[in-house]
Amino acid sequence: MSQKLSGLLPLILVTPEDLPPKVITHRAVEAVAGGVSAIVVRRKTGPARDLLDLGHLLRDALGPDFPLLVNTRLDLALAIGAQGVHLPEAHVPVSAIREQIGPDGLVGVSCHSLESVRKAAEEGADYVFFGPVYETPSKAAFGAPQGIGALTRVARESLVPVIGIGGIHGENLASLRLAGASGVAIIGALAYSPDPRAQAFSLRGAWTRAVIS
Repeated sequence: MSQKLSGLLPLILVTPEDLPPKVITHRAVEAVAGGVSAIVVRRKTGPARDLLDLGHLLRDALGPDFPLLVNTRLDLALAIGAQGVHLPEAHVPVSAIREQIGPDGLVGVSCHSLESVRKAAEEGADYVFFGPVYETPSKAAFGAPQGIGALTRVARESLVPVIGIGGIHGENLASLRLAGASGVAIIGALAYSPDPRAQAFSLRGAWTRAVIS
């Protein structure tokens, strides 16, 4: 695993769509205190200014070195000094992003098939999200859950780290590491938890205990 990926893994928080920026920031800070290693700043609806404001709030709260990635918007990632950009499956060429963000910047891609994972790796992505692994409302638009078997195949064949996403919580998180995932990305189980710090600590512990023998 490359040095620039070492700080990203294994527990990534993806910000929710339906909470105010200040609430998200507060919960994110608590989650980071509990063990979240990186955050993907995402806000698909509403004006771009909302995403920018959220990014600045998180950057100010977590400091310049904490790994922040901005979903889709390279311009906003550069504006807040994010460490990278996370792209949808249908994305502009990774090379075009790389020209702007530089060799040290992180570029990830959301993938929903092995073919998409291969393509992202060939284009030079640093990592991929793969899912949804389990059923989840936030990923319903991408079809039925892929399942742990599909994740296992993808993790075995991928040339870049695979991060599982979709319906992940404390009871099933260990299965993803045992399947070969390099990390997990979580929305609901962290963002809507009444105690994000304790929840992150529990999830990080479940990951650590799921050691492949």
